[in-house]
Amino acid sequence: MQAPAPVAQKAAQPSPIMVETPIVPSKGSISVDVPAVKVAILLPLSGESSAVGNAMLDAATMAVSDSYLTIASDQIHSRIILIPKDTGQTAADTKVSAQQAIDQGATFIIGPLFSQSVNAIAPIAKEKHIKLLTFSNNSAVAEEGVYVFGFLPEQQIDRMSEYAYLHNFQRIALLAPNDAYGEKVKTRLIDSYGHKGGTVAPVELYAPSPSNIDAAVTRLSQTYANLPEERRFQAIFIAEGGTQLKNIIAALKKSKIDLTKIKLIGTGQWDDPGIAKIPEMQGAWFPAAPPEAYDIFEKRFVATYNYQPIRLASLAYDAVTLVSTLTMATPGSGITTEALTDPAGFIGPANSLYRLNPDGTSQRQLGIMEVSGDGFKVIDPALKHF
Repeated sequence: MQAPAPVAQKAAQPSPIMVETPIVPSKGSISVDVPAVKVAILLPLSGESSAVGNAMLDAATMAVSDSYLTIASDQIHSRIILIPKDTGQTAADTKVSAQQAIDQGATFIIGPLFSQSVNAIAPIAKEKHIKLLTFSNNSAVAEEGVYVFGFLPEQQIDRMSEYAYLHNFQRIALLAPNDAYGEKVKTRLIDSYGHKGGTVAPVELYAPSPSNIDAAVTRLSQTYANLPEERRFQAIFIAEGGTQLKNIIAALKKSKIDLTKIKLIGTGQWDDPGIAKIPEMQGAWFPAAPPEAYDIFEKRFVATYNYQPIRLASLAYDAVTLVSTLTMATPGSGITTEALTDPAGFIGPANSLYRLNPDGTSQRQLGIMEVSGDGFKVIDPALKHF
């Protein structure tokens, strides 16, 4: 099957890419005289996050192959040499990897994944006038020349809050972990709902253990039972996914809260097929990038590598496609600040519309998904423009 052509607002097709290591795709009829742009991609290729990093590298490599299949050789004005580097176990390791890539001639960096690693390499990159397109979802690391490409929780919270409030859920409760992420969710949710005239109460933050989750849900249940019906919360915002979400659902089932009367809402952490298998999650809402684009990416990935990609892998695919798009028509590097921060944005082939802001933050147009027995269905589509 021919690969789908990655598409962006600024150009219809991406440029071809060469990968230095570990995979070197066929060059086809690309002339060696075409100017090269060296781009580092920093990922956790070893250690406890190696499965994540290697899936993201596979996605980046797939973007390489797709680019070769969707561009005529006479349209090639520059080519990319992609330089993968392992970020190791610490921010210091990432710093070493970044310096190695720069020494090898990298003029742009995709990655790293973790915010502490971004902070470690940002000064080196700025000194060399090299821009970063990071996979972090922490807006605190964003600045001019350091672009946060991850799915920002603030945008997910704002999108979910707007939809829920407009559908008459004026009083919601919050269950969130007692950590930096939970505090960020709490602050943003209270601010977002408060500006609309809604209420976030009670707020229960918990340490990450089943016993602490049980205690937090018990307090939530007692508050619910002690309030008159007209003052009870109508929905619960749960800032968790995976195993911890299952623990919360188990605790809610034991509580006095009738989940048939309370809407469960959350973030993009719920964009996981396993969520649909939890009976109590049926009818729950969460924000996510338009699923059609991701479905195409996922099928291509499975057909290529014979395993299911993690959600983050799609970011690597879109990141490589963006660099490809910006360099296609330009001899040498076309990855300028002006090009990266085009207000019209770009259409990522795996996650649809996004744009990078001059301050380093990013914006994505998100839809609202509803959990059903068949998976997820779109109940409020993402906008197709900014």
